[in-house]
Amino acid sequence: MEDINPSYYPATRAAGLAGDKINYDRGGPNRFMEVQGVTKARKEIIAGQGNKYNVEFAIKDSVNEQNPIQCTAEVLYPTNKQSAPNVTYKLQSEPQNNTTAKDQEFYNNMKHRSVPLAAEEIPDKDGNIAPDMKPIWYLALAASSFVKCQNATEDTYYRSVVIDSVKQVVRNDNALEFHFKTRIHQMTTQEMEPWWIETLWDPSGGLKVNNYKRLPKFNPDENSSRHS
Repeated sequence: MEDINPSYYPATRAAGLAGDKINYDRGGPNRFMEVQGVTKARKEIIAGQGNKYNVEFAIKDSVNEQNPIQCTAEVLYPTNKQSAPNVTYKLQSEPQNNTTAKDQEFYNNMKHRSVPLAAEEIPDKDGNIAPDMKPIWYLALAASSFVKCQNATEDTYYRSVVIDSVKQVVRNDNALEFHFKTRIHQMTTQEMEPWWIETLWDPSGGLKVNNYKRLPKFNPDENSSRHS
């Protein structure tokens, strides 16, 4: 295992992917975790398996006021690029701010809408997000984090996200269902890759990506600045 510069691309890419895993596991309508910076990184070449990165970094809830949390993670990029990376992590402490009350309020509002939610362009062309759309935005970011984790390779670097549209689907069970059309910025090619993501969420069960697929390429505005 060799030390690598924590500011170099391979280290920040591995930490970013670990951050995506954390967001899918722990994110929601009122929490989004952002990687603050890599402090230590190592790389190990494992014959027959792939390249493994050990990274140490801080992560912070960008929605709620709290101190950064230290994190260690292992990211194994398999030799078979058709397989998703294996990402494990350990947080030094749990997020301190409890979002239960805000999550329940969001859930109740969505469940009792007279008309299911339908919206486009989040953020809008000026980069703004209406306050009532922010929980939807954070859910979309967490759901997109799952897509990133499933499709990343050592040659890709998925980062920012644009929501082109979101539709709420009425269900007879406890879950909220949202269908997102997103574009995810793939930094190595500078493409905005379009994805359809079917997401379920409820306060007790958390977030689940029920289905997703990559959409045909389109180019409404490849230079859009409406990114996370």
